[in-house]
Amino acid sequence: MRFRVDPLPRPGAYGGTAIVVDVIRATTTAGLYLRAGAKALVLAPGVEAARTLRREGEILAGEVGGLPPEGFDLGNSPREVNGVVGKTVVMATTNGTRAAHAAMGARHILLGSLQNAQAVAERAAEIGEEVHLVCAGKEGQMALDDLYAAGVIGKRLKALGLSPEGEMAQLALFLAENPPFSVLASSEAAKALVRVGLGEDVAECARVDVHGVVPRFLGMRGEGMVFGG
Repeated sequence: MRFRVDPLPRPGAYGGTAIVVDVIRATTTAGLYLRAGAKALVLAPGVEAARTLRREGEILAGEVGGLPPEGFDLGNSPREVNGVVGKTVVMATTNGTRAAHAAMGARHILLGSLQNAQAVAERAAEIGEEVHLVCAGKEGQMALDDLYAAGVIGKRLKALGLSPEGEMAQLALFLAENPPFSVLASSEAAKALVRVGLGEDVAECARVDVHGVVPRFLGMRGEGMVFGG
């Protein structure tokens, strides 16, 4: 079996298993919502779609420019995941939830981060198909933080017997030899968070193998992709 790394999503290009990575912050926060007891996640393709998808009693979470849109209950911070026990969280973010939608067509879609790196690699290896590590990027540009996180997950896939394919996979593996916080802190995503006063989120996103929750795609609800743990 092989794994590839895409520095940006390629809609319609995926079969096998896609692991979507938006380490700062959407896929990190998504895993923590489920770990904290959320019943399910609904990833919307955009903010207005999220407002439409939300049902009574559900939590609306996400960001535009790093901050919660008007009327949202929560932002996209991995440090603010309280009050979700037994509830469905409808999410919309600038890059991460859109990247998940771009992975549609893959037979299996998982959400990966540094926090669940070992767990998501093991889940993908158990499925037994070719793996695509899909980096969300930042507003259409390659993102250092996502490529690094893909490399950390890639190292674990390699240890489980999967072979890297392509130069991007090799580059990601090379990046993964560096300490997580120093790499993430130098990314444009981290700098943007510092500018809006959310720099502490970067350290949370840089924690490796914290839990074993792997969000997995279950099906559609209207325009929304439903994920469970």
